[in-house]
Amino acid sequence: MSELLDRLRRGPCLLLDGGLGSELIARGLAPGTPPDLWTLERPGDLTSVHRAYLEAGSEAVHSNTFGANAARLARFGLLDRIEDLNHAAVRLAREAGARYVIADVGPTGEYLPPVGQADPGQWRRHFVQQGRILAASGIDAFHVETMTDLREALVALESLREAAPGLPVLVSLAFERRKRGFFTIMGDPLVPSLTRLAAAGAVAVGANCGIASADMRELGREALAATDLPLVLQPNAGQPLREGGGVRYAQRPEEFAEDMASLLPAARLAALGGCCGTGPAFIAALRSRMPGHPQPVAPAPGPRP
Repeated sequence: MSELLDRLRRGPCLLLDGGLGSELIARGLAPGTPPDLWTLERPGDLTSVHRAYLEAGSEAVHSNTFGANAARLARFGLLDRIEDLNHAAVRLAREAGARYVIADVGPTGEYLPPVGQADPGQWRRHFVQQGRILAASGIDAFHVETMTDLREALVALESLREAAPGLPVLVSLAFERRKRGFFTIMGDPLVPSLTRLAAAGAVAVGANCGIASADMRELGREALAATDLPLVLQPNAGQPLREGGGVRYAQRPEEFAEDMASLLPAARLAALGGCCGTGPAFIAALRSRMPGHPQPVAPAPGPRP
């Protein structure tokens, strides 16, 4: 059993990091620029973000690899740098002082017919390729995130388990709240989707992105009431607001933390963190409401940006 899997199973709830992309945008990442590129061009900024989350109390950070699969990189002319981008992202997270480095694996951005022309076989090749590169980089786990189609999430899960059989895989879907409950934009319902992912081998399942903490709190309550699955939840800091040519998130860290901390009595809550707009202040506020949570560990000495 991996050390991280043991940590998830014995508790207390693992505290993850917050939004990585939104923090890079705050540091000047231009619209349309793939965040993955900063791994090589501005590593100091990436390391700075990781350290800020660790100092706020995160036990685990996600590598800057959400878009580092072949399908996405090819659109930016970066396919020939796929190994460098994935290896370097994991190395920077580790050098920042993280005890656990979780490889972030995002969707390909392609959809199955009739919406798009995606090929599940090609999806599998992309995820196996990225999974093998990341596993060789020394990660502690994979986290498949922001999936809007259960079918792609299942392909990613199965592919990563094939690429690295000994590494745990967490899977999060992106849900929206409708009158009839929580569904992905492709119509996948909450509880049946999470149940299917767990049956396929995910060590924890849940939701990230798309909704703010109040809705994520209700999503968590619904999933906890209907299943016995280990959950991972990472809401946004509210909805993004266009302002002065940029994006602003209006939610306060304290509100986010109260919503998420209200779920903590549940023993099956495996991990909590944040997504878009949730900076280190959000993680620090949540950590302060987690009794018995390990104290923040000062990042290991390393090159400062």
